[in-house]
Amino acid sequence: MSHNNDFPEKHGAQRTRTHARPRPAKKPLAAQEGQRIPTRRADEHAYPLETPGRSSEPRAPRAQVPTDSRAPRTHAPGKPQPPRNQTPVQTPVAQTSTSRPSKTVFAIAGVCAVLALVLFGVVHWQNTKPIDITVNGQQLQLPRAATVNDAFEAAGSPATAGNMLDIDGELLQEGSGTAYTATLDGHELDPTTAADTPLDGHTSIDFANGVDVEEPSNTAENQPIAHGAQDVGHGPLHIVTQKGQDGSGTIKTGQVSGKQQVIEVTNDPVDTVMKRCYPDTQGEKVVALTFDDGPWDDTNELLDVLRDNGAKATFFTVGNRISGNGVDTVKREVAEGHQVATHTWDHAAGDGQSVNLSYMSAEQQREEITKGFQAIEDATGQKPSFVMRAPGGNFPTEVWSNVEDLVVADIGWDVDTTDWKRPEASRIAAELMRITPGDIVLMHDGGGNRENTIEGLRIALPKLVQDGWKFVTIDELMKYPTKDS
Repeated sequence: MSHNNDFPEKHGAQRTRTHARPRPAKKPLAAQEGQRIPTRRADEHAYPLETPGRSSEPRAPRAQVPTDSRAPRTHAPGKPQPPRNQTPVQTPVAQTSTSRPSKTVFAIAGVCAVLALVLFGVVHWQNTKPIDITVNGQQLQLPRAATVNDAFEAAGSPATAGNMLDIDGELLQEGSGTAYTATLDGHELDPTTAADTPLDGHTSIDFANGVDVEEPSNTAENQPIAHGAQDVGHGPLHIVTQKGQDGSGTIKTGQVSGKQQVIEVTNDPVDTVMKRCYPDTQGEKVVALTFDDGPWDDTNELLDVLRDNGAKATFFTVGNRISGNGVDTVKREVAEGHQVATHTWDHAAGDGQSVNLSYMSAEQQREEITKGFQAIEDATGQKPSFVMRAPGGNFPTEVWSNVEDLVVADIGWDVDTTDWKRPEASRIAAELMRITPGDIVLMHDGGGNRENTIEGLRIALPKLVQDGWKFVTIDELMKYPTKDS
């Protein structure tokens, strides 16, 4: 047997060493590293590459290899064994070649990047380029994102703000209206929304003074509408001839001023009618003597004179004077047929300056009157006559409207004896002697020494009684019809 390692190709079979273990096939180094496998030369030993599906030729039948029973088979049947001392040729692995980008692709990408940068730069420049605009004739350069308010500030605030008015149109808050009015390229802007209007795309803007605005308000339906008061006529009797009644409707109320305004009337209110008039005694010699500011130390002596002459009078008392001996004095006045009415609680002291209820708040006015009446009731145990005389005779319509539910009538006078100046008794008597039918005479039993008043009465009353005059209370005088003059 020949020991030549190479068998002729025509032999068709290969021998192997006895007991030799088949060596695993190794991939060529180039194939392991993923490189392209060079084409073998024609004179190199190579087995044809069998790749399924690659060849269109029919596969040749495998050669039959004779079996040597003495030598073990160490390779797969049907496959030729490579010659000894030669490196087995491995089957090349098919590689998918990766094409490198061409220079043209890189060039196109570069041009696109440059164009994108140029476009970005142009857009950025357009968005940040300042705008030229004329503001009230002044040429200004402002940021492209500038608003109307930016232009107003850049121009030095060339306009004055408007004011806030109450719902009646009266000045409420100076400078609280709109800041300015603006005309943008000939079109006037809404003053309430002009500030944030952008200026980009416009060429001119003109500012003028702001406009006045009305205070914020609330509107409510089915609200009471207060009735008014009418003060009519002339005369010492000030009486209510028509009771007032509230109406209803839609009311607007200012949130700042608190003022109210009737928007729509559902039910008309009815005004109170307060009439100043004279009692019409139709010539009957009837006169009402009245005395203010008591009870005082001299009141009882005055009551003696009236009793001695059969004369009745009306005492307009000051409530805080009805205490101590004053309580007994008031009780005597009632017991002897005189009328006790109120001259308020403390003659409108404090805010009323002791002379005028209208100087006081509405609550103070009502308190002055109710406390005055209560003092009389506490002293006498009887409801008083709800007539009064306002301090100083000051009883304007606004006071009437506030207390009309408390008072039946306010009483003035026709004859003022001026005894509050403490003239001589003869002068007081002279004033008493000039009375006419239906007159109301003003005198005082309090506020100081009243000796001259008492002496004047001692002089005049006997003569007047002898002459047929009758002296009655205010309640009695008000039973007569009234006249306007």
